Amino acid sequence: MQIKYTVSPDDFVAFNMSYMYNSPIMRANIRNTRIISAVIVLVGGSALMQVFGKLSIASVLIYAAFAVFVFFALPYTIKRKVRKGVMKMLMQPQNKHICTEKTLTLDEKELSLVGGGEDSHYTYDTVERVTEDAEHYFIYVGAMAALIVPYRVFSTGEEKAAFYNMLCERVQQNSGKIKD
Repeated sequence: MQIKYTVSPDDFVAFNMSYMYNSPIMRANIRNTRIISAVIVLVGGSALMQVFGKLSIASVLIYAAFAVFVFFALPYTIKRKVRKGVMKMLMQPQNKHICTEKTLTLDEKELSLVGGGEDSHYTYDTVERVTEDAEHYFIYVGAMAALIVPYRVFSTGEEKAAFYNMLCERVQQNSGKIKD
């Protein structure tokens, strides 16, 4: 089976977001950042008020409210910064090949991705996992490297299912993994 498609900047951003939200390490880092930031706001603000001799129940409540705001607003800030960083990275000349037309081929023994200065071949046992979001399949061939297959390349749900079934069959036959 062979499919041709173009990886868009939004596809690459979606991969990075998927990795960020599905990686246990990244989720733990985000959780810890949220907690530490909220504690710094609460403790730091209260300490500042103590230094100025203005510490009161009202000031502690204000800093507590701000700490809660920081805790819940931080994921949106992180998401925006990741998107901006990925888009900036894609604009660099050495990364122009990422968002180009690709041809993904599922052969009997390997899958290959050709196009945009790329000619990569992977045996199915190198597939570490296959995940998906609302609009993509992500075929991981390394801890942080994946082939991005947008659903828009399939004209019907049957084509999408046929691709996924063939991929699963070949990966499982060759000791790769589909879900982690």
